Amino acid sequence: MVQRIVGLASGMDIDNLVKSMLLGQRTKVDRLNQQKQTVEWQRQAYLDLNTKIYDFRNSKLYNFKQESTLTASKADVSGNADAVSAKPTGDAIPGNLVVKVQSLATAASLHSSEEVAVDARTLAAQFGTVPQTLTINGKSLELTATDTMSTLIEKINKQTNVTAFYDASAKKLSFMAKETGAVNGGTATQPGTGDKIMVSGDFLTSTMKMAEGTTPDGTPNFKAATDAKVYINDLLTTQKSNTFRVNGIDITLKAVSPYNGPPPANPATATASSFVSSTITVSRDTDKIVESIKTFVSDYNNILKSLQDKVSEERFRDFAPLTAEQKAAMEEKEIEKWEEKAKSGLLKNESVFTSLISNMRLAIASKVDNGSTLYDTLSSIGITTGTYTEKGKLYLDETKLRKALAEEPQAVVDLFTANGTADDRSDMGIAERIYADLKAPLEQIKKKTGFSSVSLDEETVLGKQMKQLSDRIYEGNRRLTEMENRYYRQFTAMEQAIQRFNEQSVSLSGYFQQ
Repeated sequence: MVQRIVGLASGMDIDNLVKSMLLGQRTKVDRLNQQKQTVEWQRQAYLDLNTKIYDFRNSKLYNFKQESTLTASKADVSGNADAVSAKPTGDAIPGNLVVKVQSLATAASLHSSEEVAVDARTLAAQFGTVPQTLTINGKSLELTATDTMSTLIEKINKQTNVTAFYDASAKKLSFMAKETGAVNGGTATQPGTGDKIMVSGDFLTSTMKMAEGTTPDGTPNFKAATDAKVYINDLLTTQKSNTFRVNGIDITLKAVSPYNGPPPANPATATASSFVSSTITVSRDTDKIVESIKTFVSDYNNILKSLQDKVSEERFRDFAPLTAEQKAAMEEKEIEKWEEKAKSGLLKNESVFTSLISNMRLAIASKVDNGSTLYDTLSSIGITTGTYTEKGKLYLDETKLRKALAEEPQAVVDLFTANGTADDRSDMGIAERIYADLKAPLEQIKKKTGFSSVSLDEETVLGKQMKQLSDRIYEGNRRLTEMENRYYRQFTAMEQAIQRFNEQSVSLSGYFQQ
């Protein structure tokens, strides 16, 4: 570190002199910092647009171009709506299903046949049990010396296919199968029947009285699992669960269907005609399809506007990034307004985005060979562009769209989602075309900026520029420090020489005055 003497002998403002002598070099470093800041802002502008393009392509557009989006169905239940509910999947087949519920699926259950009082102490302390292996429906678990009823129940619920709880007021342990249907049971006394809960281990069968049997009042301490019995279009079927799928429709049985008239003397003799029917009608959900297309139009307009705004944004070349010195002399709001202009237009006429805009607008305007003579363009189904000044913004005529969906629904689906071929895009749907067109720009942006706004990829185009500028800034600052130290050394030497001269002058003056 150079020792500095600030003009004590010469009376000169050394700091300001050095500062003015360094102005040229400092200006060079400031310009490099401004260039680097501009590149950083440009990189961030690329990444911001990249995020929007990626989200539009890989989320919004990807979901829209799935055929199931434009073939959405709805299921309505008429007749006895209390017995069943229905929800169509993407594979639902339009038409009617007549459903009549004869019985619901139930889960197997088992509980203590007698009262067994249990408190919070360990089971070993209460019953003298030693560690042993318990088995529930073929699943083994270990009862340890430290287990309480609470920890045992936790083990059972986690490790087996039954739900256990201890009712302190009834003083009984209870199991219930987690799933309905006969195939989800075991047998308490022997395996193989598949409709009851199977247990083994002295603690369960003897201590907790869980062996299959009867309670003191003579009722069984178990219930066998049962399958649901349901008529579908008058065909009797059995279902292990109360929720199942038929023809792409998820059907949930909620209650047994009431009888059409007086109940039969023997319920086993009931037939399909004995029950009140529930009719499930599956049809195209036009409202949902229209909303999906509206969303597509809105999403397209949003991404197009984001692109258009950036490539046409005005560039204010007189507003370079501010230096630290300039910022120190300005108010916060002044800095914000200045930087707003300095950041403007950094992607003006950027070829990656201007080409993408052209390709998107061409994809929208082109005909699709979808086999229809009436509905093979977006304009034919009511989607048109606005005026020239609106630069490709889409508008939707819902009346025309609904008419097309009513007359040729598959043509509308193909107009958007047909796969087509890469070599010949004439039979490729609009959404598929745009999806394909967005791939190359994303790859180009990746090469130019990378993906992350947090870390810099120095192998990208802008990453290399920023690395080069950082190196030049480092070298410029090193040279600036070197020059500053040299100037201060020179001025210090000058000050010291003047000081010696002054001292000699004083000495001589005193000598001649003697």
